Amino acid sequence: SPMTDCTGEVKYSINRVGEEVDADQTGITLTCDDDASLLIEIWAWDGLGNGDFCETYVLVQDNMVNCEEGSATGSIAGMVTNEDLTGLADVDVALSGSDFQNMSTPDDGHYGFYELATGFDYTVTPHLDVSPLNGVSTFDLVLMSKHILGTQLLDSPYKMIAADVNNSKTITTLDAIQLRRLVLNIDVKFTNNTSWRFVPRDYRFPDPSKPWSPAFPEVININNLQGDLADEDFIGVKIGDLNLSAEVNGLTAETRNIAGQFLFDVEEQELQAGETYRIDFRADDLARIQGYQMTLQLDPAIVEVTDLQYGIAQAVNFGTRSVREGFITTSWNAPAEGNAIYQPDEVIFSLDLHAKQPANLSDILKVSSRITVAEAYDQEDQLLDVGIDFGTGMIAASGFELFQNVPNPFREGTTIGFYLPEDSEVSLRIYDVSGRTIKLIRGEFARGSNQISLTKAELGAAGMLYYTLTAGEHMASRKMMVME
Repeated sequence: SPMTDCTGEVKYSINRVGEEVDADQTGITLTCDDDASLLIEIWAWDGLGNGDFCETYVLVQDNMVNCEEGSATGSIAGMVTNEDLTGLADVDVALSGSDFQNMSTPDDGHYGFYELATGFDYTVTPHLDVSPLNGVSTFDLVLMSKHILGTQLLDSPYKMIAADVNNSKTITTLDAIQLRRLVLNIDVKFTNNTSWRFVPRDYRFPDPSKPWSPAFPEVININNLQGDLADEDFIGVKIGDLNLSAEVNGLTAETRNIAGQFLFDVEEQELQAGETYRIDFRADDLARIQGYQMTLQLDPAIVEVTDLQYGIAQAVNFGTRSVREGFITTSWNAPAEGNAIYQPDEVIFSLDLHAKQPANLSDILKVSSRITVAEAYDQEDQLLDVGIDFGTGMIAASGFELFQNVPNPFREGTTIGFYLPEDSEVSLRIYDVSGRTIKLIRGEFARGSNQISLTKAELGAAGMLYYTLTAGEHMASRKMMVME
């Protein structure tokens, strides 16, 4: 105010906008009749009684639910899907603000929070950080390499977010290195990222070729909720999955068709106890594929791997953390420039073996999908089986396998993986130590790698459980631990 008295103590008063001003009124009582955003005046008075005010507001919240009768309510609901609009299951969706709630999405990816007080602010935050290898393979490295070199750019901002494995806001060879370590089981999780990221569906990237600039939102904020909101949707992005092959719920599985075989040429040998052998891996048609991956399985009771010699494939293409158990993982892809020339007699890599017992090499060396799924990719992006041709009419290829559930033990949920040599009807039986069946799942599954996801709530039991998978003439069993 231009008229001020610099003597005397300044005092303050408060009143609702429109009420009579009282210089001695230092407080007001809020009731259920007040608006959620109540306009008020704050007055300052000098020693002579001159006054002036500013106008502001108070957010009125009914935290103790004293005004529920007749009060308005609203809701917030939506879908969590992948880029192809397929529902994403088991996403933890959290609501915060005037109310706090949590829920997990079912197979259709739907979430909803109801009976929410109107007039308040809310935030919806989805989260899922499990199964980092879901949908991740060497084929994603092929696509990433093409994008980095500019020969075939990723066609959506969501795929670019997926390719930023190390969360550096760029796509570089460092992302490829980290992703390959995951494929090879050298790393078992992303070191600077979560397995899934979420972007509000209605968000429009200012520059789709640079989805990180500016930073994209990963929550939905609702200010001053006034009713029912039904389309607060999210797009889930599986980190490392550039071809949308991740299984997003218990109703979906990878359906890519197997277009043929890619075979390594390995000379059959009769191994003698106490002798050391070098086993060379070659491939006549290496030039026709873009990449391969597999788990090599040897019998550790018969042979010991003493060294790994590199050729076309180098050290970065191998994982040896399980070599003592007889497993070596390998992942290789050709340079994206496409100008490499491979000769049929070139050695891709070699294994140095020490024989503990006499055996034929073809009896103790196999292709497996136990750790890294065995598959290759031709120049037309078609999926191929991987096998070993021993030159005697014997071809070793990945067959029926039931894998250990991951994680194990588990408290909330787990995934059971298996590999089928052909399309088949599958039954999965989960039972306790007494043999009592707890859950039975049946379905048609495609040839290749498959997964079935389970939650603790579905099983309704804790402790040691067993599971048996039956597919045609194949059957295998394993055990798992459910924590309290």
